[in-house]
Amino acid sequence: MASIEEELVFARQTKVTIEGKRTERAIEVLREAYRIVGTQPTVYIPLRDVRHKVGLALLPVIIGLEQGQKNQGDINNAKSAIEAWIKELEGSSYRRR
Repeated sequence: MASIEEELVFARQTKVTIEGKRTERAIEVLREAYRIVGTQPTVYIPLRDVRHKVGLALLPVIIGLEQGQKNQGDINNAKSAIEAWIKELEGSSYRRR
């Protein structure tokens, strides 16, 4: 289990990754982000909901990249979800507890 600070660092790395080149390493980072948002426990409903949206948005991107396909709509959707994830993690109420 990662701390909120560690998760925020990883969320920012995920954003950079999805905006960059499509490499095997990029797929690994996206898979790890998918795992993190699916396994991080929280009692904060807004954070839980945004993690859920990130997971749903990342899955088609990961599958597409693994199959050598690139769907810009899926990528844009994932970018938006990741940005919301970062914004939620940056909320001071999470970081102080």
